[in-house]
Parts: sequence; C-alpha cells; structure tokens
Amino acid sequence: MINNIVIYLLFLILIIVLLGPLISRRIEKNLEIFFLIIGFLAALVSGAISYNLIKEAFLSPLIIHNVPIGIFEVVLIAGLIFEKYRYNLENIMESITKKIHGSILFAMLVFILGIGSSIISAILASVIIAEMASIIKIPSKIKNILLIISAYSIGLGASLLPIGEPLTTILIIKLSGEPYYANFFFAFFLLYDYVIPIILFLSIFAFYIWKKFEKNNLKDKYENFDFSNSNEKHEYKFAIERAIKIYIFVFALTLLGNSFNLIVNKYIIYLSPQLMYLFGSVSAFLDNATLTAAIISPNMSTVQIKSFIISLLISGGFLIPGNVPNIVIAYTHKINFRKWAKIALPIGLPIYAAIFLIIFIF
Repeated sequence: MINNIVIYLLFLILIIVLLGPLISRRIEKNLEIFFLIIGFLAALVSGAISYNLIKEAFLSPLIIHNVPIGIFEVVLIAGLIFEKYRYNLENIMESITKKIHGSILFAMLVFILGIGSSIISAILASVIIAEMASIIKIPSKIKNILLIISAYSIGLGASLLPIGEPLTTILIIKLSGEPYYANFFFAFFLLYDYVIPIILFLSIFAFYIWKKFEKNNLKDKYENFDFSNSNEKHEYKFAIERAIKIYIFVFALTLLGNSFNLIVNKYIIYLSPQLMYLFGSVSAFLDNATLTAAIISPNMSTVQIKSFIISLLISGGFLIPGNVPNIVIAYTHKINFRKWAKIALPIGLPIYAAIFLIIFIF
C-alpha cells in the first residue's frame, strides 16, 4: 500500500517536472533551482535520499569515468578560453566564411561534432558548438533551430564510444559478461547503423534550414539579413555563472534520476521491446545514464537493448533536461524551456516515430 502511494507521488512529480516550466514563467527562468527542489522532493518521497546519493550528486558534475574532469570544469575552462580569445576567433571565422558559406560551415560542424563527440566527449563538443554559434554570423531567426539540431547530433554521436558520455560506459559495464562480452567498441557496432545516418540527416537538415531561410528572405541578399550578434561580449562573468547554473542542474538531475528506480523495478523491466522504446521517451527529463543502469540487462535481446538505447538518445533532445548538450546550449544562448520544446519536439518526434517503424515494422 505504501509502495503504491509512493509510486503515485512519483508519477505526480513527473507531471510537475513536465508542466511546471510550461505553466510558470518564474520556474522557466529559474529552471536549475526548480529541478533542485524537485530532485530533493523526489529523493525524499522515494526513500532514495542518503549520504551516498548526495555524494554522487555532488561529484557527478565534477567527475567523469573517475577522472576529475566533469561538465563543470569543461564548461568553465572552455568558456573562459573562448572569452579570452573571442576577438581572434571572430577574425578567423570571418576569414573562413568568406571562403565557405555559413550554411555549409555550420552543417559541417553539426556532422563533425556529432561524430567527434564520441571522442572529445559530448560536453566539450556542446561547448564548442555553443561558442562557435556566438561567433559565426547566423541569421538570428533560425539560430535556435540550428542549435537544437546540433544538440540532437551531439547527443546521438556521443553514444558511439564510452569516452563520449556515461550512458555508453554503463552499457559496456552492464554487458561485459555473457553473452555479449561488451568491449570498447560494443556501442559503436550496436548503434552506428542508426546513429550515423541520423547525424548525416541532421547535418543536411541544418543546411536546408539555412538555405530555405535565404531563399525566403530577400532572395539571397545576404548582407540584409538579421544576424545573431556575433560581437556580443559575454565576458568572464557569464562563463562563470553558466558553469555554476549547469553544476546545480546536473546535481538536481542526479537526484531526480535515482529517485525513480522503484517505478523501473516494479513496472518497466517487464515491458515488451515496443513499450520499452516508448518508455525511453522519459529520457526527455530523466538522466539517460541512470535509466541505462537501471534497465539494461544481459538477459535482454539485442533488439531490446538497441531499441531502448536509441529511444533514450533521440528523446533526450526533446527537452532541456534530457541531455548535456541541451543544457550547455540552452544556458549559453538563453533558450528557455518552452522555446526549446516548441522547436525540438517537431524535429525529434518524426525521427523518433520513423525509427520505431524501422525497428519494429520494417
């Protein structure tokens, strides 16, 4: 009886997480504080609150793979470096864009950083694209669309190797024994046939969005476009504030993700592959590494594992809390929760539905 009440309360918390930022402008403007409060509330309700969980939440933004270089340090240091050399980078990019059209350059970045994020990590790739978008002259009306496309690309590509993101490391650890004997390249060979084509599609889509904007606005009178302010000076204060806010956000997501193990253990592990794929959509606001740790098992078939992981990766782009690139890009370019959802869902949902059909129908 008590367990049922707890589960009902956790489902209520999920609804609050989803609707809170959409209903309240104050919550939307203070998203990291809202998630921090909800994270503690969920941990208390579920009984997950403990010294070990608080320690894990405290360290998760600071450490990756037991190495003391986490999202906080990468975002802070890379941000400060970009601020210090912003003027030089602007001059370099101005020279490059005289030779390569902005639409081609950005599409190349979407593809290269999408694939490369598995080597340099999703964190660093997202910082690079976020900062480069402040330097490249992007038409302001399509800047957010292009940035969200980039977030999808990086979130997907980082899964190919364990260097890219924790989800892959956990996947390999969970499947290191019989019957899979997962090694360093296990995720690559499991996912590449879906991940790489989607990244290629996203790159082409970014190019198409830019060119379509040009065609519909003054017939390529490029100099008359309303560009995003490439000369905007965030200064060092912005880089420090962004890193602190992202630290709080990741701390909160760690609490929140670990609070739902009760629901996972009671219901999710018994679902069919099709329903597990659909359940993976909760990755839009829960940590996908936590979901991987809770659900993936050597007893699952390859299609179950593959479909669930791909579901996590695609739906991770739906909302800001879903993935590291979303958080970095949203905080850098001040894309609020509502605006992100409005742009990201029409991009991600067709891909999500198409992959479902390919896996389970075709």
